[in-house]
Amino acid sequence: MRLPDIPERHRRLTRTIAAAGTGALALVRRRDFAPEHESTARLGNALASAGLTWITGTQAFLGRAGDEFDLGAVFGPFGKNAGEPVRYSTADEHFDENATARSQAFLNATTAAASGVISWSLWGSTQKITEAIDARLPAGMGRGLSAVASGSLVALSAAVIDKLESWACEDREQLNYGQVEIDLPDHIRACILRLLSQPHPMSGQAAEAARAQFDSARFFVGVTYPSALHSGTDPVTVNSGQLAHLFDDEDITSIDVYPSAASPKAVPATQTYPVIGVRTKESQPTMELRLEFIDGYLSRLEFSERDAEPIPLLSDDLPADSGIGTLHPDGVDVGAEGVGYWSSLDITETEDEFVLLSEWPDAADLTFRTDRE
Repeated sequence: MRLPDIPERHRRLTRTIAAAGTGALALVRRRDFAPEHESTARLGNALASAGLTWITGTQAFLGRAGDEFDLGAVFGPFGKNAGEPVRYSTADEHFDENATARSQAFLNATTAAASGVISWSLWGSTQKITEAIDARLPAGMGRGLSAVASGSLVALSAAVIDKLESWACEDREQLNYGQVEIDLPDHIRACILRLLSQPHPMSGQAAEAARAQFDSARFFVGVTYPSALHSGTDPVTVNSGQLAHLFDDEDITSIDVYPSAASPKAVPATQTYPVIGVRTKESQPTMELRLEFIDGYLSRLEFSERDAEPIPLLSDDLPADSGIGTLHPDGVDVGAEGVGYWSSLDITETEDEFVLLSEWPDAADLTFRTDRE
């Protein structure tokens, strides 16, 4: 069992308790207690020292300052829709947050326990020193100075920690990745509705199911964002102006779709919708707008370069002298251009078209092709 860490949102309260508690502890003198009660006072002093040490090691005292940044101060309320919320969440699948929290909590608890033991062991020595100081000062001044000095030291430490964290945040430009919920732009919505209005080559019911799912759906896209905007892992609300700033240079070729579970399923359950939107512009690669379905539900809108048409691999094209057990070290040449399966592959890098969300096509830019088989 371990003491739970204090959430960072309670930072001000935690630091006030730490500073006030440390100052109050500096007021304690053993002469304030009867001799028979000194052991109890000594134990209480040790426990209080351990508790204050633990408090100053919690997330609320030492946590990252980045989570407390004012988002409006960073980006400002710009745009006609400023203030309207959108949501995004962050998560690093390679980062074990629970394991890190347990490790930090254990270290903090161990340090607090050591502080209590040291306080107990040095009770006599520290009291002799404070009593010697008190004897040289006017009555009560020694206690007051000790309390002010101790409490101020804790408060100053907190201010120094904040300053160091602020410098650290300025020096690093760490980018994070997260999913943000968006209101699907009107021009993209119009494209999808026009695509779904095309005759379905196999089933009118499948087209109706796709339209019902699209009408009920919520939409998310992946974005990168700086730690200055948000450095935590909890979902945070940003306004539409800040979202537009995130999309300024974001390459977005897919939009994740989350339809209502109450909407009818499309058949086949897993498919690329057989009607595909095509945008062709002079001196630019041909782009395609596709709808992807998983388990009968619309899962993604894709707008990317058209893939090269694959060459079908047919048994009629295989070498006549090939049979069961025939090994082909250089692969099997299939088709007129000698394309087939190879034991080694040459991989070439291609530069895909960079697509901003605002550059997705308008409905009038699309023509449509249908996969009928």
